Amino acid sequence: MNAAGAAAGPMAVLTQLQAAVDAFGQSLQQLRPDQLEPALFEMQQALDSLNHYAGGFEGLSRDIDGLPAAQREQARALLEQARSGHRLNSELLQLAMQRNAAMQSYVAQESASATYSPDGGVQSGLGGQLLGKY
Repeated sequence: MNAAGAAAGPMAVLTQLQAAVDAFGQSLQQLRPDQLEPALFEMQQALDSLNHYAGGFEGLSRDIDGLPAAQREQARALLEQARSGHRLNSELLQLAMQRNAAMQSYVAQESASATYSPDGGVQSGLGGQLLGKY
């Protein structure tokens, strides 16, 4: 267990996790690939804090249950925001990958160097083959 996971209470860990999920989602929504690496690093640090929490996720759940009612509800809300944000980020990441594949295909088709290969496929200027033989 690392010192950060042991020393941080449930609210600190959940706040860090929710902020990391939010930062990653914003970089995906704003189509900012330059922000993805720092956001992923922040996400990894938050997950490390969660993984090294005393007692793991069960310990975190137990500590959340031991909070005063107002803080308990706030902690559960943060956890739910992180979960739903993670699901949304997964969908955004899939869309970004599809968009990237479509753009690569478009660029390859529009490339002046796109020519037919000997087996009938279209080779892109990016080094890949765009269409296979039917």
